[in-house]
Amino acid sequence: MNLQRLRYFLAVADELHFGRAAERLHMAQPPLSQQIRLLETELGVQLFDRTTRRVSLTAAGAVFRTEAERVVVAADSAERVMEEFRSGEGGLLRLAFVDSAAFEVMPRYLRAFRQRWPKVKHDLQIMSSSNQRDALHSGEIDLGISRTSPIDDDIFSTKFLDEPLYLVVGPDSPLSGKKKVAVGKIDATSLIGFDRRLSPTLHDELQQLFDRSGSTYDPQIEATEYTTILGLVSSGEGSAIVPNGVRTFQPNGVEYLEISDADASMAMYLNHRADEPLRVVAQAVDVIGSLFRS
Repeated sequence: MNLQRLRYFLAVADELHFGRAAERLHMAQPPLSQQIRLLETELGVQLFDRTTRRVSLTAAGAVFRTEAERVVVAADSAERVMEEFRSGEGGLLRLAFVDSAAFEVMPRYLRAFRQRWPKVKHDLQIMSSSNQRDALHSGEIDLGISRTSPIDDDIFSTKFLDEPLYLVVGPDSPLSGKKKVAVGKIDATSLIGFDRRLSPTLHDELQQLFDRSGSTYDPQIEATEYTTILGLVSSGEGSAIVPNGVRTFQPNGVEYLEISDADASMAMYLNHRADEPLRVVAQAVDVIGSLFRS
């Protein structure tokens, strides 16, 4: 069935006059009449009763009008959505991010992005840095916010943030009340860490930080979310090392101590396919860059 013929049919059904419908469609009347006859042949029914004085819908034409209107409205909606998709005004952005980005980076990004492109929808999921790399290769996501930069020719990666690290302690910690602490002064036996099975790269980076100070990073308790980690710290189960953005979460009784070592920081990266055609990806990269790059 030809979509344009449906539009011709609806114009005639609205006007109930072939001449006026032709004028409305900016075409001659004979081609319009021919297209309506072709549509009737395709459907195997007569859509209009035609006399020298008037044109009216048949019973079949009245039923078909309702269905034709639905089809044309749906087609117009699909065309509009695709135009928004091409222009970057609409569409869907599949974005994965590490858990620590949920506290500061993601809220600031989403507010800024939605102010500029309110019609774009987001499919958001928390995902480890290593899993993001695989998801970009498989086409599962369009953009990733990770703690590491994939070394792949087909993935474009850029660092947009360096976050200072903090030691978060509970109310009964001997370090409570201090402003700063060196890595070498941290009791490694009381640490609560992010699950190394889910984020091995994060664990390795913290291990290297402790190695440089001559100590060992080996958390005795591990969890899969920073909210859980901070809850455990608040309840007196130990202390934890967290990036700066996590400090926006303030459970009762916890304190954040700046780690004074010069290299106590953790980078955050934006990753997307090098040949990515979606304009919404470029828009997201621009928004995050404007918010966080110095």
